Amino acid sequence: MRQGSICRTRLAFAAVVALVAAAGLAAAPLAAQEALAFSDVELERGQRLYQAHCGRCHGVLGLGGEGPGLAVSRLPRAPDHAAVIEIIRDGIPGTGMPGLRATILPDEEAALVAAHVISLRQAQLVEIPGDAERGREVFETTGVCYSCHIVEGRGVGIGPELTGIGMRRGPEYLRASLVDPSAELPVFRSGARSGFAQYLPLRAVTSDGTVYEGMRANEDAFTVQLITATGSIVSLRKADLAELEKRFGHSLMPATMNLSGEDIDNLIAYLAGLGG
Repeated sequence: MRQGSICRTRLAFAAVVALVAAAGLAAAPLAAQEALAFSDVELERGQRLYQAHCGRCHGVLGLGGEGPGLAVSRLPRAPDHAAVIEIIRDGIPGTGMPGLRATILPDEEAALVAAHVISLRQAQLVEIPGDAERGREVFETTGVCYSCHIVEGRGVGIGPELTGIGMRRGPEYLRASLVDPSAELPVFRSGARSGFAQYLPLRAVTSDGTVYEGMRANEDAFTVQLITATGSIVSLRKADLAELEKRFGHSLMPATMNLSGEDIDNLIAYLAGLGG
């Protein structure tokens, strides 16, 4: 790195420390300081690469979407620059986070993307309208939320578990899921189940006329398993079915649940706070 770049880096770091001190906060964590070791040009390139490869799931500003927001003070799985690169390369098994091979993202570019992700820790926090405590009351008193979702061990797991949802999904994604649940339906993005729609509503009718409705849990060429509204898991042989309806593009979750705009804001504030 040229001497001029070193000086600009030191000045930038001093400016960040001064801003943080002026706000009465602790100095930037070491992991966030690592991004300052890169020049402005390198960070801008890392931002463009991030937007091309990561923005669809994590949001172009890193505020989250289908994937978790990255503009946070701490990434539990990636405490430093090297760990971010490792996740970019290997992904996170058992999640929707795929790895990117060096043939897709060379090592130099992966380092720049990781530097941009680290720099997001200096981003401004997003102000979310609404009262989180009132949102918790809405969640607990509608009589609907706990019938499909689990939060800290309470509820039924027909839909996604919401414990820690604030660390995995951004506010705009949460709002879209509440206002139009069918608009944001996740899929598996890696491994043998790539493209397999999660939380797919099913209606199955057996040869003797028994009707089962619920959420698909698993399926192969010969059987299908679904979770009913009571949380029971039913396994059916396709050969025994007279009808099997798969409602692609639909969600069992009712849109906004007849909530007011204020209640929706409060509910989003509550959900965004789950997981810190």
